[in-house]
Amino acid sequence: MSEDFVNHYFKIVKGLLKAQKETDALHIFNIKHLNSYINNHDNWNGGIDYYTIEIGISPTEYTKLKADSKIENLEKCISSAFDDATKGDESVVFNNILIVPNADIEEEKIIETIEDFTFWNFGYYKIFISHLTKDKISAANLKAALAVYGISCFVAHEDIEPTKEWANEIEKALLTMDCLCAIITPQFINSKWCDQEVGFALGRRVLVIPIRKGHDPYGLMGKIQGIQSKDKTANKLAQEIFDILCKHTYSKKIYTRNLGNLFLNSKSIDEANKWIDVLNRVKVIDKEIVEFINIHYLDNDNLKDSKVIEKANKIFIKHSLRIINKDLFVEKNIEIDNLPF
Repeated sequence: MSEDFVNHYFKIVKGLLKAQKETDALHIFNIKHLNSYINNHDNWNGGIDYYTIEIGISPTEYTKLKADSKIENLEKCISSAFDDATKGDESVVFNNILIVPNADIEEEKIIETIEDFTFWNFGYYKIFISHLTKDKISAANLKAALAVYGISCFVAHEDIEPTKEWANEIEKALLTMDCLCAIITPQFINSKWCDQEVGFALGRRVLVIPIRKGHDPYGLMGKIQGIQSKDKTANKLAQEIFDILCKHTYSKKIYTRNLGNLFLNSKSIDEANKWIDVLNRVKVIDKEIVEFINIHYLDNDNLKDSKVIEKANKIFIKHSLRIINKDLFVEKNIEIDNLPF
């Protein structure tokens, strides 16, 4: 499913929940905590994709909602909104809405005014690039290089529409980022904007990666070594950032889970090859994430290409999981074709 497609339905569902005054559902329906993946495909009537939407909430909030017997009703409420949102589009069905506890989600107040996230690519890991105006080309080049790794970057001069209020858009990006990269030059410390952006990230306890461009990190950021940019291309820096994301406690689980979902939702064989190649570059992936990919592998026919299967099995073998082959896709399709009516 494309990012624009998902964002389109997300906005409609959000609007419906608002109009219906479903405050509890609205509170937990936050795009930065949503995962979507294909759970089935039907070739009838030009093709229908069936999707599961997982809505992550903190374990504390999940426990409270469960104790109040609200989980099932909230799932039904959000499912109904998705049904209304997709009326007239027979190519997609959101048939499984799940509210799940997620240990990576901190207790936080969901800010209702944040609704427009079009500056992020849906499903990608989100990095805010803090930079001076004179370094905007460096920031733009780094953004392009990181996209290859399933990383969406916010670069203010590129991503803010002329009609939008500058400060509001920056605040939205800061509130929803997974990580901040700061391009540290000698003049960086003199920018109140850049200084506040870094402080915001440190206050939220998200990963901060300084990129040293003629100057070292300072203040609370000074204890972070960062990356030296001298004589390096944007592609080389992107590779080093990728390596950090795969290892750091703040990022490795979120990032690799996002990569897994991008792979499972591949809309073509080329896309599947691209994401499985990135996954194979990750040296250590949590077993639960690999198990999730293995369980849902057969849900997407774009993953049955022999080269894609061969690459995916390299990861599954490391974790002693079932080996995928094309026969498994045939068996699943036979099961679907033989469903009673």
